[in-house]
Amino acid sequence: MKNAILLDFGSTHTKMVIASLDEERILHRTCHSSTVKTDARVGLELCLKEAKYILGNNNYHRAIKLSSSSAAGGLRMAVIGISKNLSVSAGRNTAFGAGAKILHTFNGKISDKDIESLIKDKVEILLFCGGYEKGNQSIPLYNANILAKSKLNIPIIYAGNSYVSKEIRYILMTGRKECYIVDNIIPKVGVINTNSAEEIVREVFLKRIINMKGLEKVKKQLDGILMPTPSAVLSAGELLSQGSNNEKGIGDLMIVDVGGATTDVHSYANEVPYKGSRIAGCVENYSKRTVESDLGLRESAALLVKEVGIEEISNSLGISKDGLKDSINLRVDQVEYIPTCNEELEIDNAMANYAVSISARRHAGYLEPVHSANCKFLQRGKNLSGVGFIIGTGGPIINSLNPKKILQKVLKTQDKDSNILLPEKAKTLLDKEYILYSMGLLREYNQDVAFRILRKNLVELS
Repeated sequence: MKNAILLDFGSTHTKMVIASLDEERILHRTCHSSTVKTDARVGLELCLKEAKYILGNNNYHRAIKLSSSSAAGGLRMAVIGISKNLSVSAGRNTAFGAGAKILHTFNGKISDKDIESLIKDKVEILLFCGGYEKGNQSIPLYNANILAKSKLNIPIIYAGNSYVSKEIRYILMTGRKECYIVDNIIPKVGVINTNSAEEIVREVFLKRIINMKGLEKVKKQLDGILMPTPSAVLSAGELLSQGSNNEKGIGDLMIVDVGGATTDVHSYANEVPYKGSRIAGCVENYSKRTVESDLGLRESAALLVKEVGIEEISNSLGISKDGLKDSINLRVDQVEYIPTCNEELEIDNAMANYAVSISARRHAGYLEPVHSANCKFLQRGKNLSGVGFIIGTGGPIINSLNPKKILQKVLKTQDKDSNILLPEKAKTLLDKEYILYSMGLLREYNQDVAFRILRKNLVELS
């Protein structure tokens, strides 16, 4: 019998899913406290001990063992581009697609102060882009010289105008910087090419970041540490949407993942203009991920309250502002906090509603009215009006009082969202067993089986 042991090394938990490839089902899932900061082998051995018990010694040794990692907060990146709406936007999409968490973005000529902020916030990889082919050369060269002279000591990936790539490599290497040259992510107007950049980001992550997080010690026990966890989830959603060699996908969809520190939104849809509009700015990829670091329910709960307004939340819940403040402070101070009474569950539920609603609207494109004979609107961002499925994952959604209601906060409401390109209706599914990351990993080995297991385990919310 062929089985797969699929692991994820996170900062808080080391998770494991065991799947039977022959029976195409989940056999077991578990998690243990992570030990990445001390010795990653400890958490791993606890998971593998369970796997041996479940599978038996022979099946255990024959099983494929794959892993992802989001240890120590994941991959911390920054993006430098020329224009905010084009190269920086494309760079952000590239970094998110590679599984990163973006700490800073800069457009135009950078300064010594910008470099200081990168060093201070311990950015781990810098994506440096800008300029169409045969386009702007002066700003990328200027920024390369600033980076070369700086004290910044991290990998720099150049994904801009290739007509100056050799000169930029020379400048950066003269400054003793670790430099990678990849394809231009926006080679010409209306074209985006992120595959080369995403691939090298993941490669640098695997070579440098994972080793720094203490996972080098466990690599010999695994067949591969393949990718950052967000990339695994993004890949699983893409598989579900597009299908595999022998399975038809379910079509355009969104995934919403509410966590303690962030709310992540993934969307899968071809970039098409809304009726009567013309696409402006950077073209969006079929698969897109955004991360909202001020919309979590624990570490960033205070930022979420600030975004919404404490008075609005307290009024909606019928509790005092002081009482709400105490509850929020508890969540920020104790990120492992689990509500034990109805009032606290209601607070989590309300916060999740706001997190989903705001993050979906930041993720989606919108229409901007224009006076033109050719079109009525400019479309900025991705048209998600045709999305047919919304999938929820993450503890605050899975353990909520009403997960369907939370996911429906993605939907467009005509009175408030007339210009937002979100669907007006969609089916809602729940990743109740937290298996998205594991099927993203399994896709690399057997995409047909990964698709079928994923489809069977997503619960439709009626």
